[in-house]
Amino acid sequence: MPDITEEYTDFFFGASRRVAEIRALEISQPSFSQVWRLQSAYREGLWARLESSELVFFQYVPMVLRQLEDRGSLDFGMNVMLGDLGEILPDEIQRARSAGTLRTSPPTVVHRSYRSDNLNRPMFGPIVLRAQPITRSPEGAQFDATAPYANISKTGMLYRPDLFTALWGFV
Repeated sequence: MPDITEEYTDFFFGASRRVAEIRALEISQPSFSQVWRLQSAYREGLWARLESSELVFFQYVPMVLRQLEDRGSLDFGMNVMLGDLGEILPDEIQRARSAGTLRTSPPTVVHRSYRSDNLNRPMFGPIVLRAQPITRSPEGAQFDATAPYANISKTGMLYRPDLFTALWGFV
């Protein structure tokens, strides 16, 4: 497997000025009619390979992606504004509401970054996020995609001295 960190560093410090970062989103939910793969760089869309080497098509949708927090934070997330004019997400959200799966399974957003000169694998990602809440406007849909909580139900193991004897030194 190639060193992704090396490729990412090379993009910022060694790539030609003509090479651009292509940020792509994959939005899915069990009740959606399809997996939506979106990008905002090429109006005709583009074919790119996922990390699994599957060749997929990313369709063009004007969008703005803004980070909510620094990438070093455990609460990583991004604000996504789609300029889809209400053509994509409102119908899909309505379909998920009708099926009763929207509350139990919020839409999954997978973020990837590609180099414009190498679409054979993501330069950065995949980062799996959850979209909640989704709002609509005449210009399109907007949502915050945040990292899912790993231990919200507190099912993790407690650190107890009887299980972890090395803790006795701190008691």
